[in-house]
Amino acid sequence: MEREANYTAVGAFVMLVLAMAMAFIYWYSDARNSKSYVRHEVYFEGSVSGLNVGSTVRYLGVDVGRVVNLTIDRRSAARVQVIVDIDSSTPISEQTVAELSLLGVTGLLYIDLLGNVGNKRLAEPVQSERYPVIRSVRSSFDLLLSGVPEVMGRASEVAQRASRLLSDDNLDAVSRMAGNVDDASRSLPQTMREVDALVRDLRVISRDLAVVSGGLRATSEESMPVVRTAVQRLGVAADNVARTSERLDAFVTENSVPLATFTREGLPELERLVRDSRQTAVELQALSRSLREDPSRLLFQPAPRGVEVPR
Repeated sequence: MEREANYTAVGAFVMLVLAMAMAFIYWYSDARNSKSYVRHEVYFEGSVSGLNVGSTVRYLGVDVGRVVNLTIDRRSAARVQVIVDIDSSTPISEQTVAELSLLGVTGLLYIDLLGNVGNKRLAEPVQSERYPVIRSVRSSFDLLLSGVPEVMGRASEVAQRASRLLSDDNLDAVSRMAGNVDDASRSLPQTMREVDALVRDLRVISRDLAVVSGGLRATSEESMPVVRTAVQRLGVAADNVARTSERLDAFVTENSVPLATFTREGLPELERLVRDSRQTAVELQALSRSLREDPSRLLFQPAPRGVEVPR
């Protein structure tokens, strides 16, 4: 009798637990069904990896629905059709747009509904199949995914360049350069002393140049009156030369006919006169030489000189 009583207690407990479970399920189902949902279509261009059936739909960060179905759009192989159930109390309008967002760091996606498109790029409109369509925008996550291949390509290129940079030849060159730097650092104190001496010499030279510059300035100030006078005289001389040139031009213009006659007839006579003058000068030179040797020739006839040839 005692064993049967234990079975009865266990059976009653199990029945109580089942009744409570059924009551909870009924209450949960009734709570779920207390809301009415409106079904919509959303079309995304490109990959929706991370978005699953049952994923959350949020409006300004508040859960308002769930993803019901995901399929490839029959009208375009590059577009995904997402069917969502959204709470009927959600303020959905023609300006509302859908965007894919990342759920924390889980790698999962959810659909975020925005009140307006803002400065985001709106996707091309798609004709509805059965339900109202909520247009989508290209999310920053989608842009990130589309840029991953380019980033990976650049990362690979950077890795290759880094590999070439860290080659054995370059490492040897860096080692040699480090050795040269070490040698240079050892001789650096002597170099710095020489640089210091050079700086002192440059300071002395600069002072000397300052003194010379002052002397040149004083000299230039003293010689400026003389220079001005010389410049004035040069100007006067230039004016005189210009007037003389004008007079010569006028003279040539006025006497062009006589000058032409002179060049045609007088120049040959002048040339003969010069030749005769040269001959006379030679004879006078011979005469003066003979008088210098024997002045008596001027008064007496010189004795004939010669050799008698016998017949």
